[in-house]
Amino acid sequence: MKLDAIQFLTNASIMLSMVFIPLLAEDLGASCMQTGIILSVYGLCLGASSYIFSKAADAWSIKRLLLTGLACSAAAYLLQAFADDPLTLGLARGLLGIAIGIYPAALIMHVYGMKRSVSKFISFCALGWAAGFIGAAFIGDYDLIFATSSALVAISFVIALTLPEVKVKRLNVSYLSLDTVRANWAVYVPFLMRHAGASAVWVIFPLYMTSLGADKFWIATIYAINPLMQFFMMRRLDGKDMVSVVKYGHLISAIAFLSFIPPTIFYYVPPGMVLVALSWSFLYVGSTELLLRRNEDKAASAGLITTVISLATVVGSLIGGAVSQYHGFVAALMVGAMMCFAGFLISAKYLTRTC
Repeated sequence: MKLDAIQFLTNASIMLSMVFIPLLAEDLGASCMQTGIILSVYGLCLGASSYIFSKAADAWSIKRLLLTGLACSAAAYLLQAFADDPLTLGLARGLLGIAIGIYPAALIMHVYGMKRSVSKFISFCALGWAAGFIGAAFIGDYDLIFATSSALVAISFVIALTLPEVKVKRLNVSYLSLDTVRANWAVYVPFLMRHAGASAVWVIFPLYMTSLGADKFWIATIYAINPLMQFFMMRRLDGKDMVSVVKYGHLISAIAFLSFIPPTIFYYVPPGMVLVALSWSFLYVGSTELLLRRNEDKAASAGLITTVISLATVVGSLIGGAVSQYHGFVAALMVGAMMCFAGFLISAKYLTRTC
């Protein structure tokens, strides 16, 4: 329960702080392109940090890494409240990305070392996202949102202090080696394509929802549908054929983002969010399970999912910001769906039960 609580609280903090960043950026005078850059800075810093500390989690004390990451994150959330223009907002998001990247691999290694269900643990990530979206809908005020995020992570830090020392195999790691990436490229590359497509959509989605008549409350509420559904879907994936699960996840992603195009009012968006939830449940649980089963450097291989997500956020945010700036929101949705379908094609051809 302690690990589940940390997973829930930290992910609630992430989404609570993230959901209105495009709107805050717009309030501070950022263009669509600048908003994409701000999200990309966060993703780039998170990706670099998670790459380094995923490797470190195979060699260092995982409890110390977890505590360090949580402490740094609690401080970094508060710094966002001091942003008063697009530049300082981008810097604050970058620092937060570095801090958040420290602890995920250490946390998943606690789960593996204590022999807990990975799919059920990951489901609390989704439940945390839902709580973050709903919390943002009710709080509304940016500064209070950032303070609440910091407080939730501080509580996670206190819980983590009570965790036992988990014994997992320690390895001599090479921080510059790309062997893990090469061995698992058929998982990482399609995942990168899919999440880049998703990020191209999410970077403009609050603004798109506003154009369909939604206010902050409805934006956050509709966002919450996705992780709430994930929580129940992920918990039912134990024992499934994860190769097939991953492939279906890519295909459903493309269908989901195309479904956002026809609506002329925000009330018609929720069914598409259910499809997004199904696709992400398949992809995240399936990919993580495959990487943990197939690799000796388990922290690095599973933790690199966070790096891939972060790099995809960088690429996708820039693409979504640029496309929407010059061609509108619908074009960004179409590009996102096409990138997801490209990920499906790669996965369908190259992801096998032996690679």
